[in-house]
Amino acid sequence: MQIAARTVASQSEMRQRLSWVDRLVDRESDGDGLDLAPQAAALFDEMRLCFASGAWVAVLVLAQAALDAELQQEGLDGLAQNEIRFGADYVWLRNRRNHLLHADDPRPAVTLEDYAPGDPHLEREARRAVELVVGGLAELAR
Repeated sequence: MQIAARTVASQSEMRQRLSWVDRLVDRESDGDGLDLAPQAAALFDEMRLCFASGAWVAVLVLAQAALDAELQQEGLDGLAQNEIRFGADYVWLRNRRNHLLHADDPRPAVTLEDYAPGDPHLEREARRAVELVVGGLAELAR
């Protein structure tokens, strides 16, 4: 099997992506930032750095992990918890993460072809995951 060479994000791309995440956090939290439990904060930070570097699959996995970690906290808004557990977008994220991590389907969840130049679907999925996790975490804190 031949391994395709993937390119590393440039410094400029990484700065732009980090700035996008930071603006999203600022917008969704009304400028207050995300006050997360220690594990959720660590997972969120790792997700943010993976997003900046273009590690799209890792973003999908870590986004759900950060949500799961924060959902373990006491005193969270019940309606927000229900949305994160059962809302269609969050179910998509959980199912996508599970399909990536568990080889229980005859079709691969991701292949090297998914990283082909000019095929932005993994990046779109990662952006969607970041938007979901930021929105969900901000809502839990309200």
